[in-house]
Amino acid sequence: MSCKRLKDHVVLVTGGGRGIGKAIAKRLYEEGANVVICGTSEDVLKQAAAEIASEDRQVMPVLCDVSDAAQIKEMVGKARQRFGKIDVLVNNAAVMLRHIGLERAARPFHELDEADWDRVMSVNVKGMWLCAREVFPDMRAQNWGRIINISSDTVYMGRGNGLQYVTSKAAVVGLTRALAFEVGAFGITVNAISPGLTQSETVQEHDFKQMSEELAKVSAIPRLEYPQDLAGTAAWLASDDASFVTGQAISISGGLSLH
Repeated sequence: MSCKRLKDHVVLVTGGGRGIGKAIAKRLYEEGANVVICGTSEDVLKQAAAEIASEDRQVMPVLCDVSDAAQIKEMVGKARQRFGKIDVLVNNAAVMLRHIGLERAARPFHELDEADWDRVMSVNVKGMWLCAREVFPDMRAQNWGRIINISSDTVYMGRGNGLQYVTSKAAVVGLTRALAFEVGAFGITVNAISPGLTQSETVQEHDFKQMSEELAKVSAIPRLEYPQDLAGTAAWLASDDASFVTGQAISISGGLSLH
């Protein structure tokens, strides 16, 4: 299936233990990369690493809260100690509304809790900046790097009751565009992927079946979206095939939104 476009490359996928992050980590591993996944659940990470890896190469799981600069520094240090560098960063870790609790998070903007707003922003936006900052020296030194940020199609569609999440994902697009200009001279590309409502474990656990089916009916490709649908684009963006693509936000939603 794969032509090993990422052989000898080292990839860090935040939030790589489940859903979109796990699917992308698996695909990049199949492309030949050495893969590091991080998250906040040791059991989830260990299980994902075991599922992704084959006998020839292990996947490295590292506990890390990406809103904490010290933890990111420690994580990247461990990855460097094992693999020597980071070539590709996939900024996937995010706090979703369902992580906070839908009844609490999906409220009108004037009823939102300030602490919940801060939590979403600290992971979904600040965490991406901190991770990019930490891996930048490796990419600059070798004049090659790929940063892939996961945004959301809600940015283009708009939606009520969930302002903190949509705002954070719009900020990801702004971060992507601005950072692309800062690092392009060093051979580093920065792009974003904007998924639709993807059938990750978390979505399935919170029973979004009816909403998912309704969205599928109005999409150009009328079927549900799965984490694997995003992995191919991530592999392309991480490879030399996309070496002249930067600052872009690519919608992957089966035509649910056209951007």
